[in-house]
Amino acid sequence: MQHVLETMQSCQITAGQLVLSLLTDREQEHHSVNDLVPCAIDVFSAFLQHPSTQDKLKDFMLTRTGSTYHDEIVSLASQMSGWHFGASSTTTKQLENFSLEDMAEGMLAHAPTFWRMLGMLLGDDQTALSGHGAGLEGAEDEADEEQGYWDEVDEIDLEGIINRLTKESGGSSAGERQAKCCAAINVMKKIMICSILMQSTNWKSNSLQSILGIFLQSVHAPQKVIDTLARLGVSISTDSINRAIRSLSAESQNALRELGQSLLASYAYDNFDVDLKSEVPQAEKSNDSLKHLTSGLLFPLGHGVTLEDLKCSEELWKRSALNPHVLESDLPRHRTWGDLINIHPEPSNVSRLSRTDQFNAWLFLNDLCMHGPEYFRQFKSSIQLPCTIEQIPLTKTPIFAARAMDINNSTVSGNIRAVIDLLEQGGITDCGTTLDSESDSPNISPYVVLVHGDLGTGERLQAAQLRWSIESMPLDRFQHVIFIPGLFHLKMACADAIWQCFIHPLASREDETSLMRDVAQLRPKETGIVGSKPGFRCMHQLIGHAGTCRRLDCWRVFAKSKDLQIVDLETFVKSEPSLEDLREMVHEIVHTYVATHRLQRMRAKQETMRDVQFENALLLNKYFLLYEELSYVMNCGDIGRVEACIVSWIPILKAVGKHKYATHMTNFLLNVHFLYPPGLKRAIRYHILVNPTDWCVELNNLFTKVKNGGKGSNHTVQWILLESPLVQVYRNIQGMVQQTFEHTHLTTNRSDPDMTKTFSKILERHEGQRMSDDGKSGTWRRGREERE
Repeated sequence: MQHVLETMQSCQITAGQLVLSLLTDREQEHHSVNDLVPCAIDVFSAFLQHPSTQDKLKDFMLTRTGSTYHDEIVSLASQMSGWHFGASSTTTKQLENFSLEDMAEGMLAHAPTFWRMLGMLLGDDQTALSGHGAGLEGAEDEADEEQGYWDEVDEIDLEGIINRLTKESGGSSAGERQAKCCAAINVMKKIMICSILMQSTNWKSNSLQSILGIFLQSVHAPQKVIDTLARLGVSISTDSINRAIRSLSAESQNALRELGQSLLASYAYDNFDVDLKSEVPQAEKSNDSLKHLTSGLLFPLGHGVTLEDLKCSEELWKRSALNPHVLESDLPRHRTWGDLINIHPEPSNVSRLSRTDQFNAWLFLNDLCMHGPEYFRQFKSSIQLPCTIEQIPLTKTPIFAARAMDINNSTVSGNIRAVIDLLEQGGITDCGTTLDSESDSPNISPYVVLVHGDLGTGERLQAAQLRWSIESMPLDRFQHVIFIPGLFHLKMACADAIWQCFIHPLASREDETSLMRDVAQLRPKETGIVGSKPGFRCMHQLIGHAGTCRRLDCWRVFAKSKDLQIVDLETFVKSEPSLEDLREMVHEIVHTYVATHRLQRMRAKQETMRDVQFENALLLNKYFLLYEELSYVMNCGDIGRVEACIVSWIPILKAVGKHKYATHMTNFLLNVHFLYPPGLKRAIRYHILVNPTDWCVELNNLFTKVKNGGKGSNHTVQWILLESPLVQVYRNIQGMVQQTFEHTHLTTNRSDPDMTKTFSKILERHEGQRMSDDGKSGTWRRGREERE
């Protein structure tokens, strides 16, 4: 080494000049260069360890790598990369097309060096080795907190975002799943860091910040939180979010116009009230803070409905009783409820069970297999579902929320304004009254429009048609409006009818076999509420639980009538009945313990020979089963059975004083089956179970007045109207962010309560009643034993 140094000194060449000459002079190729290049890393390491060059070399390396990183970020933030997002021109397509996986791939392609550096800082290598991010401070604690969750997560829960981000699949153990999750979280952190730097370089490069900003708005994050995150570069500012909201709201109007002008759309609307506590009284305005608004929605008509099916407005008007010039010969024949009995005649077959009896038999079997002893669970999968009359094909119907209206539809004039406003949002206007000579509104006069609503809406629309029937123009007399009632409100009326029959009368509560005795065990702390005026949910659950217990008791009693050794369902299990045995038994049960035409003969007997308790029990079972059948067929989409159930409920509703429901449902079914043309009839029947006013509008009302519409001083009518069309957009972006960022614990549904012990107590009470006697010379005992 000393000889080499002396030679270099004699040649007046320094070590630095020699190394630079070897590396930069391309004309001189020497084997020493090939020996020097592989040692470059060692040379740099030696320089870093040398005290005199350590700081200078670090500064040099930082400058060079910083320049490389900056160039990559600039390339990533350019418009060519595709991550520019204009808040004032935001569209739902931009929100739907956003993908965190695509963003990660783009960042890796445009900034590979910087991406790798972030992975090193975030401990990608340690995460892969340890399985829970041991290289990050506090990562062990975080992993321990979620260990219980990842132990319970199935592999299917990791499909999607995690596998796509980590580019891996497989791995079934909890440790492997947790390691993959941590790796995916590191990818998300790298994307967030890159996005902050991209926005700092080019403020237009803010895709992720825009998505998160709209997400924060949709979940009603406080403005202070949004402003803080905007300062940190995680979100766009509040003003930008507001511009995006206005853009999305304006875009939604275009979608409504496109759907409405196709004329193949159905409309629905309902009122909702908002109490604006922040409202300041003014001289020109009322000081009432309670605002009465109206929400609406549109949905397309499917199932092959065409414009020709709806082109019947003039035909219906010629036969309408509201037409002042109608000819008597053109009026339809007067029909009554009796004409509805045979709209769905029973098929001619050898079965001795009617359609209703077949449903009752299925429900008896299903209750036994679901809530009876464990032995009967084996038959659950073998029970055939009830036969259908006319099944509506299952399709997905998109719902388009309309802009809420500052209209009180509790009056006839309010309903008229609501319908006109909804049609205008759908791009349908009266061309004779509009000032726009270039209006693209189609001529709706020959067609009808389906409008869904509750009973009050139907009454006011009919009143409007009656008042305006003398008008000369079809649109002026609302000739095009065909009202469709919401069936969920009918279901509520049916539940209330059961309450009117079996709970409301004080005399009905004195019987020890009464429904009120079941209430005392099912809801012991709510007997006063149930006895006065319970809500629908309470009655719905009561009908289901009490009905199940009574049907199980029928099984016990019938089994005992066949074998006196059977005292309960547990002893019945010891006989090991087969499914065929149960089917034969249930055919007799539905005729013995459910009210039929034989109930009239029972009531015709002398007072001393009657068993009123038994008669009431048969009738209660019948009403419970009718309610269960209506609920079941509404959920499964059998429109034929729905109509048959409604026909059965109409006399019951009329008997309990619900004459409006009975009259409206009778007239509706008569119009559908005997007045409307076949195409319109099919369009109505195949879309009535969409239930827009019952489910969709009420859900939109919840989001509009409770979750959306601004907070605090921003909770105003104007902001509620602005955000009302964005209900589905907000829900979609929440779901997208939750899935993209792998949120956990998102379940909102509660599991069904375990009613085993409660049902057992009720069944024990029913079993104990067989030893009672009411002093009627054994008559009640004989009837009771027959039922039990």
